[in-house]
Formats: sequence, structure tokens, C-alpha cells
Amino acid sequence: MRNAFSKAGMVALAVALSVPVFSGSAQAFDGPAAKNSWGCDNSSQRVNFDYHPGSVTTTVYYNNHCNYTVRAAAHIEDHNGTVTEDCFSVPAGKKDSIKFQQGLSGYFIGIYKC
Repeated sequence: MRNAFSKAGMVALAVALSVPVFSGSAQAFDGPAAKNSWGCDNSSQRVNFDYHPGSVTTTVYYNNHCNYTVRAAAHIEDHNGTVTEDCFSVPAGKKDSIKFQQGLSGYFIGIYKC
């Protein structure tokens, strides 16, 4: 005999058991919103980053006020506690975002200078 559960029933069960349920988006916000920024060389301008550290995927929003490309690093920890540094470029004068996929066993720690 096959058991059939409705989506509403599964959500109610997950809530009762405190099991996370993902529908639609794969992003899970585990931590509070975080920010990081640092000054441009020889200028009062800054490069700014906003993100929610967490698991599965993390979108990092950036705004580079520097007149040159800035290198930044996403620090991601795997299930064994090993931290990797994924460097990326932020073009001069650009405001955009970049998405990191660390999977279910990874955790996005933060953004730092590369």
C-alpha cells in the first residue's frame, strides 16, 4: 500500500519536527545579514559587500567605488571544517552580485581581501 501525503501535510509535519522545508529557491539564510568593506588605495572611496552567510547558496552583493578592479575572497567551510578561499574580481565602478554554491555540506563564512 502506498502512502500519499499532501504538500500542506508535509509542511505541517516538517514544522512540527523542526525540519527545514525548501520550496522554490535553494537558498537558505542561516545567519544574519553581514557586511564587509575596505578602502580604495589612495582614495577616500570604498568597496562594499552585503550577504547572508549560510549553507546551500549565498548571493554576495557588491558596490565598488574604486577606480580599479578589486580582488575579494569568499571563505567557504566544508563538512570536515576545511576552509577554502574562492577569489573573484569586482570591476571598477560596478554594482552587481555574484552567487556562490557551497552545497548542503558547506557553509559560507564571509568576504575578505584576496
